[in-house]
Amino acid sequence: MNVKDKKQAFPGKNRPRTTSGFFLHVSPLLAFCLLPFALLFVGCGYQFSGTGSLPQGIQRVKFAEIENETLEVGTEKELQWALEREFHNHGGITVAEEGEGVLNVTMRQIDLRPLSVDSKDQVLEYQVVLLLDANLTHRDTGQILWQANNLRVTTNYSAVPQVVVTTSPEFLQGTLNPEDLPGLTDIQFSESQRRLAVERLFADAAREVYFRMRENF
Repeated sequence: MNVKDKKQAFPGKNRPRTTSGFFLHVSPLLAFCLLPFALLFVGCGYQFSGTGSLPQGIQRVKFAEIENETLEVGTEKELQWALEREFHNHGGITVAEEGEGVLNVTMRQIDLRPLSVDSKDQVLEYQVVLLLDANLTHRDTGQILWQANNLRVTTNYSAVPQVVVTTSPEFLQGTLNPEDLPGLTDIQFSESQRRLAVERLFADAAREVYFRMRENF
């Protein structure tokens, strides 16, 4: 896919020495006394920020229809599905049609930009950019409880098989195998990578919205 096509289509015994030798000589009594503090610090290390309740008695959230101001018709449905998956997978916020809070998302812009080219000006790698606004309003009053404007999310993908890293997480998450690459044209390969990149883009955008909203309450 090239830039001109963008508007048309569109994650035992001999114990070895260690640097933490101090812990090998702590008495059982002292270790028992230190255990609660150790558990406290370990717990803090794994605690996610923003796990409080939503404001003003909001217990459930409804997704409003996503407003799509881009030229990529239909992509709002893909972002909607990504948001639903993100909220469902993390839990903590109940999504329901009768939710007291309403999550509104507006897709402002989707851009496909050449990221690198070769000596013949052939594009080797593209970057996909999504710009969006999000806010949480009270269903009954319309009051804005939280908002984040101009959220920018990006992802990159290889446009030709010659530059793809077959051991990268992005490639391994796809359906192609390294053995498939010689049988694909550059256009076929670029289109398959573009589709995967868009899926990653929307998944990252949904994750960004979820955690930004949670960390504010």
